Amino acid sequence: MSKTERLAVDLPAHLLAGLRESVRSGAFASESEAIEVLLRTWYGETGTKEPDLEALRAFVAEGLADVDAGRSADAEEVYGRVLARIDELVTAKAR
Repeated sequence: MSKTERLAVDLPAHLLAGLRESVRSGAFASESEAIEVLLRTWYGETGTKEPDLEALRAFVAEGLADVDAGRSADAEEVYGRVLARIDELVTAKAR
């Protein structure tokens, strides 16, 4: 196991509420685990890989082009689908 360090972070209330809800729902075992997963997603498994900004810019540009072309979805509907998928994953993990 790698060495860990403590870090205090100030977050907006809505982000903290979302983080705590993710733990409460079982998507993550702890707040620390959730943040670690987010950081590993951003930086890669070793924690040293810089995000590919050009790839991110291309991804955003593609999304904006989709919106301009009328290819979009209702945010609440997408959020509901994401939450349902998380629930499925948590249920499958519990088995």
